[in-house]
Amino acid sequence: MATVTLKEGWLDNHPLLQQIVKISQARQIEIYLVGGAVRDLLLGRENIVDLDFAVPGDGLAVARQVANALQVAFYPLDVERQTGRVVYDTPNTTGPKKSYLDFATFRGPSLLADLADRDFTVNAMALNLAEPAELIDPQNGQRDLQSGQIQAVTNDAFENDPARVLRAIRQAAEFGFSIETKTRQLARQAAPKLATVSPERQRDEILKLLNTPAPGQAVEELHQLGILPHILPEVETLIGVEQSPPHYLDVFDHTIAALTTWTKMRQVDFSDPPIRLPAAVKQYLHEPLAGNVTLEMIMPVAQLLHDTGKPATRTVKIQESGHYTKTQFLGHERESAKIARQVMNRFHFSGQAIGFVETVVTQHMRPLLLAQEGTASRRAIYRLFRDTTGQNYQAGVAVALHALADQRATYPPGQGQAEEKALLEITNKLITAFFEQREQVVDPPPILNGRDLMAELNLAQGQLIGQLLDRLREAQATGQVQTRLQALNFIKTDPEFLKHKEEN
Repeated sequence: MATVTLKEGWLDNHPLLQQIVKISQARQIEIYLVGGAVRDLLLGRENIVDLDFAVPGDGLAVARQVANALQVAFYPLDVERQTGRVVYDTPNTTGPKKSYLDFATFRGPSLLADLADRDFTVNAMALNLAEPAELIDPQNGQRDLQSGQIQAVTNDAFENDPARVLRAIRQAAEFGFSIETKTRQLARQAAPKLATVSPERQRDEILKLLNTPAPGQAVEELHQLGILPHILPEVETLIGVEQSPPHYLDVFDHTIAALTTWTKMRQVDFSDPPIRLPAAVKQYLHEPLAGNVTLEMIMPVAQLLHDTGKPATRTVKIQESGHYTKTQFLGHERESAKIARQVMNRFHFSGQAIGFVETVVTQHMRPLLLAQEGTASRRAIYRLFRDTTGQNYQAGVAVALHALADQRATYPPGQGQAEEKALLEITNKLITAFFEQREQVVDPPPILNGRDLMAELNLAQGQLIGQLLDRLREAQATGQVQTRLQALNFIKTDPEFLKHKEEN
């Protein structure tokens, strides 16, 4: 068994782990830090919030002891496998940060058997928390960590858990690693068995994969290893679907480029292109959706699925000479939204997350059309935000950001600067309206309500009241109506109101 004594000071940046070491020593508990946390420590990562521990005895009992020592909450995570979870809140400058400490009984009769049952060599290392701290590395994970490759621990690693196929691609994209040749072959062979993995586990791995630093590369790997037909056949159908200029890529490669562009925009804090109010935009993207996700986490799902309707809507105009003039995808955004809903339902995303992605995909052409018109009036801005308001979310800013990434992925390198400038102007106008002119343009507070209309204009409750209030709200957003008197006069001259008055 290969062991290495770690250098002095290896715990300096990990105060919580220091506390676990002290607890294990004071109570003479044999505890090993295992898996991804060890890998991340060796990679020099500091913000490690998921800590997995293996113990030779009852993991539930050890978890309870540690929770008592830390004076924090303990939860039985898996009673059958004797696994317990400790949740620890660490105060920091942005609010409490939760760390999750999972304590599990060895997978087998010994630590070596436990490590041999893990997925990849870089995740099959353990740290003995007794002094001196020992790195236990029977699978040569350090070697693969240094060479930057993902290698399966055993030939049946994927057979034992097919979800590891997705995890291999995700971790390669996350760390900038390659997947070792034999491991690639094993992953390809195991791809059909992904059908046996629960939709929730598939969803979680796909979501993590799309939020790595290289989601485009990861989706390309899903294709190269023959995995797409088994989990995302709707994306597989995009391969080879040609588009007319200004597109220079087929729909699949354009989708990969859009994912890559979106990630780059986020990584440079929206300074390239220069988005207005970047701090407000980042805070907006951190807004939560049901299902323990944020807008930022779910945005790449919209990028992945935004053109899935193109194969079904593709038409080609033919010249008399027999040469096509233009490839069109009329209505593809609505078809794509329909497919996005089906895909996300299949993976059991929350209804709110599905609604958000469906809205972004349905409306993703709107900012591009405004840019082509060369302007965005207050009415147009109001209507865009009106049409992107969903169940406890507002997707308008996301639609604008999505459109910018989409357009950047459309033109060949060095082209499309004028078009991008025009779209960026619209994007920043929408961002400004949302964050700085919300009550004036996006969401004006109502001057009148339904009870006012019934009392002032002798109207009965019904559909007409909702229609009149909607039109009044738009008139407020355009600046046409600013006072109660103006609002009443506006309603009194509305064609639908006059028609109703004449009929009654």
